[in-house]
Amino acid sequence: MVLYKYVSFKTALDIIENNSIAFSCVEDLNDPFECTALGFSDGKMSASMVTDAYRNRFSRNYALLSLTREPLNPLMWAHYGDSHQGVAIGIDVEKAGLTCTQSSIIPAQYGEVIYTASKPKSSNFEHSTEELMNIGKDATGFNSDFYNITKRAFLYKSSEWSYEEEVRVVKRLVDSPYGYHSEGGAFSNVSGDWIQKNPKSLGRPIYCLQLPKDSIVNVYLGRYVYKNISHTKTTTESEFTNFKELCRGRGIALNRCEPDVHSWKLNEAKV
Repeated sequence: MVLYKYVSFKTALDIIENNSIAFSCVEDLNDPFECTALGFSDGKMSASMVTDAYRNRFSRNYALLSLTREPLNPLMWAHYGDSHQGVAIGIDVEKAGLTCTQSSIIPAQYGEVIYTASKPKSSNFEHSTEELMNIGKDATGFNSDFYNITKRAFLYKSSEWSYEEEVRVVKRLVDSPYGYHSEGGAFSNVSGDWIQKNPKSLGRPIYCLQLPKDSIVNVYLGRYVYKNISHTKTTTESEFTNFKELCRGRGIALNRCEPDVHSWKLNEAKV
C-alpha cells in the first residue's frame, strides 16, 4: 500500500536525501481539537481537566505521522503542498515498516482517521489515575486492549477534515539521550531508528524516523514547481536538478500535477 505525504519542495529534498521523515507530537499539530475526543464526563474532576492531562501524557510519549491516500487532491496541495509549489511523496508503508505491529502503537493498517460530526461520548468510558500514569509505559507494539483509548486519542477528527483522507502511524517516543536544548543526534529505540533535531527557531525537538531506501517509490511535483524555477526562484535550478537525479538514481518515479481543462480535477503527467 502506497500512502502520501504532502510537503514543501525543500522538505521533500531533505526527506529523500536523508531517507528520514518527521513524526509530530499531538501538541505540535495544527488542529487544537487533537486528542480531545476521549469522551470523558464531568465527575470529581472536570472533563476538560482530565482530557488535558491525557493529552499532555500522549503528546509527551508518542509521535505520529500523517499520511493520505490521494496524491492528486487539490485542497491537500493548497493546504499542505506549499500552495502547489511542493511535493507529494509516495511511501510504500509495508517496505517502510509502518505496518509492523511490533514497532507501532497504531500501524498504518489500523490508522485510518475516523471523521464524525460530533465527538464520541460514553458513560462507561471513565479515566483512572493508574491508566493515565501508564500512558507511555505500555508495550511498544499494537495492543487491541489499549487500542480503544489510542483510537480516541489519535484517530478521531471533525468531519470538516474528511477531505484529507488521512491515515496515521503512531509510535512510542522513548530512550532519546538528547534533551530539548542539545544539538540532537541519532538514536534507536523499540520503535525504530531516529534522528532528533533541535532547531532553535522552533524551540522543540523534531523526531525523524529513518526509512529503508526502497520505501519511497514515487513523487508528485506540484503545478507551480516549474513556475517557481523560471520566475520566483523559490526553487533553484540546481535544487530541482539534484532532486530529479536523486529520484532517478533510487528508482523513484517522477510525476507532476496538471489541472484538467474540462473539470476541477488534477491530472497526473510524467516528468
